[in-house]
Amino acid sequence: MDDDGSKHISLYEFSKACKDFKVGINEENVPLIFDLFDTSHDGTLNIDEFLMAIRGEMNDYRRTVVEQAFNKIDRDGSGYITIDDIKDIYNAKRHPDVVQGKKTE
Repeated sequence: MDDDGSKHISLYEFSKACKDFKVGINEENVPLIFDLFDTSHDGTLNIDEFLMAIRGEMNDYRRTVVEQAFNKIDRDGSGYITIDDIKDIYNAKRHPDVVQGKKTE
């Protein structure tokens, strides 16, 4: 979908994806939908805008669960999840590919 690798989706890329994936949006409605998704009004969609448009707002229960999971992984309390945080909490010894010898821990 992000044909130029810019990490943003242009109206052209969005329109092309709607056609390629046969989402059934009338061609004249594509720019209107794109504008609704583009909450920053910069003429592109970033991943957050796209996901918010597709998934919608989280309800309170889901937000609480996500915050709990985030806080558990954010071991240093920095507000960011780093590779070190993940290394501290994730143990790959029992991953099926490691057990089968396909990958190393």
